[in-house]
Amino acid sequence: MSHALCSEEVGKRAWKAASRAAKHMSKHSAIVNPSMEKCIPRFERSEVVLGQFLGRGGFNDVYEVSSIDLVSNISEAQNAKKIASTLQKEHRAFVAKHVFRESTQNCRYAIKFLSTDTIEHPSRYCTGAADLVLEAKFLASLSHPNIIKLRGMAASGTSGFATCQERGYFLLLDRLQCTLEHKIDHWCNFEQAFKDKGDQQIKRRAFLAERLHVAFDVCAALSYLHNNNIVYRDLKPDNIGFDIRGDVKLFDFGLAKELDPALQCGSTEFYELSGNTGSLRYMSPEVARSEPYNLTADVYSFGLLLWQVCSLELPYDGMNRQDHSEFVVYGNERPPLDLSWSTPLRILMKRSWEPDPVVRPPMTSVYKILKREICALRDGDDTGLEHNTRRSTFVLERGGSSSKRKADLDGENGSSHGKLVRSVRNLIATPAVNGDDPAVVSNHGPSRAIPRGSSSRILVAS
Repeated sequence: MSHALCSEEVGKRAWKAASRAAKHMSKHSAIVNPSMEKCIPRFERSEVVLGQFLGRGGFNDVYEVSSIDLVSNISEAQNAKKIASTLQKEHRAFVAKHVFRESTQNCRYAIKFLSTDTIEHPSRYCTGAADLVLEAKFLASLSHPNIIKLRGMAASGTSGFATCQERGYFLLLDRLQCTLEHKIDHWCNFEQAFKDKGDQQIKRRAFLAERLHVAFDVCAALSYLHNNNIVYRDLKPDNIGFDIRGDVKLFDFGLAKELDPALQCGSTEFYELSGNTGSLRYMSPEVARSEPYNLTADVYSFGLLLWQVCSLELPYDGMNRQDHSEFVVYGNERPPLDLSWSTPLRILMKRSWEPDPVVRPPMTSVYKILKREICALRDGDDTGLEHNTRRSTFVLERGGSSSKRKADLDGENGSSHGKLVRSVRNLIATPAVNGDDPAVVSNHGPSRAIPRGSSSRILVAS
């Protein structure tokens, strides 16, 4: 599609909105790394050939990349100055050459851009443009094995929004094979097979360890973000994917926010940020109430995600919006804790979704607790439980550090269950709770039920 989808005036407004957002982040961010941004390959709109449609979000469409056909004469390219450097030539050629994985011929990349529906609505276009540019700046400077990689972007830069064309501005990302929501559906079938065959204790332990490993990888990504003062704000199974090798990847950083000291509420540890932001089912009560919040909002969301991974059930399933507000947002109801789960897991979940954000543990503590729990299920085997090195072999080395603050994610090993219970209480630094006193949530009926994947994505300047 090459024709303009909105007026010239709207296109300029979207361009300005995106440019202002990018400049503000570059000026005030502690993580933006210009040297890493400079290394991201730029591509002309015409060079990227779309493959099959993969999905649609609140503002964006995502397609597979079937090929990248580089222009033969760079001097004739529309954005020649942006792609003419030796560095750009090298990186562009590398990415274009590796569109397909040699062993399987599976496509490596996906392209993300604003949908036509977004472009045709002026206010959504401006918001979506700023959102996508900020996501690019985040991903260009972040580097973690469980966070999706930015492989390229539009050579036009933010001026591409002024064209009002589909793919005027775009991101090239790793192509993911499925999301955690799909994986949970698969696990449910696996769990049913266990029930049909009767008790298989050893296999059940291994199965739980496998699921906890996925949660552990998500925890590692969040710990890395929190160490860099970034609150993710939209943690849910739909935003967690798996690459071709099954590695966990956190993606969709449209709602991620780097905490700005200027927004801090006095001498407290809370910030004045956009309320009602994220997906309602996993949203922390303080965010839903539009109160000040901080990194612990993600801890609440992770607690629900961890419960879902363990129970293979949907949190608050069947509860309508009104009752969710009354009993969860303004009440203390939480999902029921299965007594077959270990005491450390039950304590961790209960502390993670505490109504008082101050009581919730930091993600670094959650990381250590989960690592010990997985080791206990594996009889001390800690294989694959390190995140200090990059797993992907498909890396074009880039200069610079991804952050001015490096996360230390190395936790202790351990297999003793008594030690686990004591450790989880010490790490959380709160009084011990009765592990046999689960928080029970009632089913309040199907009317006005919160739909699966329901999302209140309110994107504003903050």
